[in-house]
Amino acid sequence: VEPVRSHRNPRVVEAARLHRSRDRRAVGMTILEGRSLLAEALAAGITPEVVFALPDDAVTSEQATDHGFELILVESAALGRVTGTRTPRGPAAIIPIPPSAPPTGRNMIVAWGLSDPGNVGTMIRTAAAFDWDFGYTEGTADPWAPKVLRAGAGGHFRLSTTPVESLQTVEDIGLATVATVVSGGARPADLPTGRYALLV
Repeated sequence: VEPVRSHRNPRVVEAARLHRSRDRRAVGMTILEGRSLLAEALAAGITPEVVFALPDDAVTSEQATDHGFELILVESAALGRVTGTRTPRGPAAIIPIPPSAPPTGRNMIVAWGLSDPGNVGTMIRTAAAFDWDFGYTEGTADPWAPKVLRAGAGGHFRLSTTPVESLQTVEDIGLATVATVVSGGARPADLPTGRYALLV
């Protein structure tokens, strides 16, 4: 099969639209890029709808056979359109956005109006490293945006991701709230024992 060369190919254009949040919400899909992220998603039981890969990507071809997802071979220009990057590494997978999960009762990091995708992804990666959950308020960058997924380095697939409407929402699940502040506040040793929601 000849690889797709044009970045104007309809399947490529359709996938590239998922960089816009309204399009992600409309279809419930997002893009993740890179071999390690794809492996994390597959390990979590998420089957991509389709994966775009370069013609010499034998690993992804083998995964397509093993996991039964559609594989579209593309040249670098087309892959760059899908990923939104100048030097795409690939593969690029279109995956369903998992439904918001209820909190598990573990500690939680809450992104409070954090708009930078890289920072949100770093928080998710950090939460996963400490076996915490992740919450986010309105005004926070979409946790399932491609840039956030890239910065999250697979952390999305190892924790619960929950929208948080207010402090009351956090307290209702039995977490004491702790906010990061520039100065002042209480020493960690003075905080009550129990489970926390760390607001950033």
